[in-house]
Amino acid sequence: MPERTERLAIWLAAAQVVDAIGNSIPRRYVEAHLDHLGVPDRLRPALPVIKVTTAGGLLVGLKLPRLGALTSAALVAYYAAAVRFHMLSGDHPVLWIPAAVFGAGAAATLTNLYLPAIRPA
Repeated sequence: MPERTERLAIWLAAAQVVDAIGNSIPRRYVEAHLDHLGVPDRLRPALPVIKVTTAGGLLVGLKLPRLGALTSAALVAYYAAAVRFHMLSGDHPVLWIPAAVFGAGAAATLTNLYLPAIRPA
């Protein structure tokens, strides 16, 4: 597996954990922004769980590339949806560009790291 893309997967996993911690600590800004995006209250506790489990999937995926492929594909969809929600809410690009960058990172790990590892030689 390419070392550079492996580091990207590790970085993306670390960013997911940091973001999960940030989202799990109640703060007015986070709550207000989730309100602005229209995220239902019942789904909000799932966001940190999704982020921590995807971080684990990216890391375990370094040994089990099928899991890494599934996780990174799910993250591409997650971040594509996040970008769309931000744009539909009229957010400034400074608020949705990070989600686009994370989604691009997930796509890069999928296509350059995990998929080549599971394709037959």
